[in-house]
Amino acid sequence: MDERKKNIDELLSDLGVLEEGPIGVELKETGKEPKSKGPKEVLEEFLVGLLLRLDPAHYVEVRQEETLFKVEVKGGDLGRFIGKEGKTLRAVEYLAGVVLAKTFGGAYRVQLDAAGYRKRREEKIRRLAQEAAETVIRTGKPLPLPPMRPSERRLVHMLLKEHPQVTTESQGEREERHVVVYPRGGASGTPAEEA
Repeated sequence: MDERKKNIDELLSDLGVLEEGPIGVELKETGKEPKSKGPKEVLEEFLVGLLLRLDPAHYVEVRQEETLFKVEVKGGDLGRFIGKEGKTLRAVEYLAGVVLAKTFGGAYRVQLDAAGYRKRREEKIRRLAQEAAETVIRTGKPLPLPPMRPSERRLVHMLLKEHPQVTTESQGEREERHVVVYPRGGASGTPAEEA
């Protein structure tokens, strides 16, 4: 956890966010005081304060679906906001989740997107899974995919779970964890269940 916080601090510092002092969201201990603002207002206040420091043209649209807040960041240089392989996007999403957790306990989740990045990434994973299945069928040999986040690995497993000719298995540790696509009947371990 400390390493993750250090990486986020470094990322935000590189973006010039930590140089200007606090962002302006009061974090309260869970259950200590009545909350004057709801989770949506706290989330919007935090994100607007942070995003204005990155690019004054950024703004957010927040939709609540039960306990999930779907946030779309718009305006400004969204490529810079998304960051390489979505790292900045995920870091801000993590921080927004921490703000809500500190203020309201673990009752809410945050899903951040910008310029349709999540949808494009999901489509890329879908194509990769389909191409891997075709390659494994053609060659008859297992094919390891590049390391992926848990949600991306889970998507590959779900996409290929019912495939009649291939099966999947997650292998590796931490950042190196990846999916291997096998010809059906050639996997070691329990395929398609691990993420």
